[in-house]
Amino acid sequence: MTQLYLNHITKLIAGQPLFTTDQLTAQTGDRVGIVGANGAGKTTLAKIITGTDRDFTGQRQLNAPVVRVPQIAPTQGQSGGQSMLARVRQALAQRPEILILDEPSANLDDRHQAWLSQALGHFDGLLLLISHDRDLLQRVATKLWVVDQGCFTQYNGTFAAYQTAKQQRDANEMTQYQNQQNDRRKLQLAAQKKREKAHRVRKGNRKMSAAERSNSRTLREQNAGRLERNAHDLAERAAQQVTTTKPHTTAGIKLVATDLPPVTGKYLVNVTDLTLKRGKHQLLTRASLRIRPGERVALTGPNGSGKSTLLDALLAHHAQTHLAASARIGYFYQDMTALPADQTVWQVMSRATTLDADRTRQVMGAFGLDAKFYDRLVGDLSGGEQVKLQLLSILVSASNLLLLDEPTNYLDLPALQALADYLVGYPGTVLFVAHDQTFRQQVATRTVQLTDHQLVDPQRTAQGVPASDLPRLRFEYDRLMLDPTADTAKIRALREKIAVIQRENG
Repeated sequence: MTQLYLNHITKLIAGQPLFTTDQLTAQTGDRVGIVGANGAGKTTLAKIITGTDRDFTGQRQLNAPVVRVPQIAPTQGQSGGQSMLARVRQALAQRPEILILDEPSANLDDRHQAWLSQALGHFDGLLLLISHDRDLLQRVATKLWVVDQGCFTQYNGTFAAYQTAKQQRDANEMTQYQNQQNDRRKLQLAAQKKREKAHRVRKGNRKMSAAERSNSRTLREQNAGRLERNAHDLAERAAQQVTTTKPHTTAGIKLVATDLPPVTGKYLVNVTDLTLKRGKHQLLTRASLRIRPGERVALTGPNGSGKSTLLDALLAHHAQTHLAASARIGYFYQDMTALPADQTVWQVMSRATTLDADRTRQVMGAFGLDAKFYDRLVGDLSGGEQVKLQLLSILVSASNLLLLDEPTNYLDLPALQALADYLVGYPGTVLFVAHDQTFRQQVATRTVQLTDHQLVDPQRTAQGVPASDLPRLRFEYDRLMLDPTADTAKIRALREKIAVIQRENG
């Protein structure tokens, strides 16, 4: 039985279209993944379905009551993961006919992510799942509602199949666009050659006598005119050649060590015999941890085990922790109330960044905050867009040590990839908490597990691309090559170091 029917819904914000929908249908037993970019309207669509947002046009038909679990709610002294888990369990206990979950895997540890996937897989009502969690979508969703370029469309298939189809479609569109560009350039070149030939014909041969030049003027003008008309026709064909819009692509940006405050010392973070409690609960008992400059360390552990508390201890300069004097910390935690709601996106970024304006815009663009966001007020951004802004303001700051507490939560898939690429190329040091397993595998050079009140540090858990001196050495090499007074022996030594690292990295 069809439980939900949406037909050509249009939602306006301040008179401007946020999204429209094609015909979307779902029935009992469907598990619909709702996916798309931050700010595209996924949560707004959920509110329209539940009836809390009635300011829309189009047809909405609902044949059963709905229970909705929002993505952000008061934690009441719990960790973010514990709070989400409690709300999901409470919703499932009601055995609703229609259940909407908004980013339910955010903050959940690996064990509870597995539990969530299993519980949702056994849910026999209609499930609407708003998520950027690739693993959860693949395990649970049987169909997708995808919002792209302001329109929700339905895709009947798994998330992996959708991604494969999308990648193929994007590749085909890029190939078509490039072929049309090549054809246009050929036509433009042919038109230019016709115009040049017309000019030569009109001018005549230099060896012509005055009489020959005079007698052939009419014929030469006729031939030149015909060539120019041909050139005009070719130019018009060239102008009409490109019918495909250039597919949107974002280019990442990598920093070099000279963008950051210099680091001295063998270790940037040194934790020795650290004991931590939260209230009466023991979290760590005489734990130790050392982090070298350039490492990217993932901190894992069950919900409530103390990962965020450990980061807080480092920030508070706990007696049993030591940060190198050269450490400059950039700390990310998801508290959007810390952002000034009455300022524009560009005001926030220009105050935070130590990069020049062009490079700052490049970084923002890679994360999906392009020029149309610059003059938007922070308070008008979606939750996911505010997360991006808060994160970006840390990434471009004068920091050589990033402490990132769940930076992947609520980020759309392009932003997740941009963040992974950015951190892999980041020449500083990173200690981060992230429950997104794919992200951890891409980024971490080392994983530290918080378990049984201890920091278990296998030391050999490298999975991501290892930290490298290559960006710094290349920058120094380029600088020396531009210096006419540079020592050639030093240039040669740098070149040899770069070659060695490149061979080691394959």
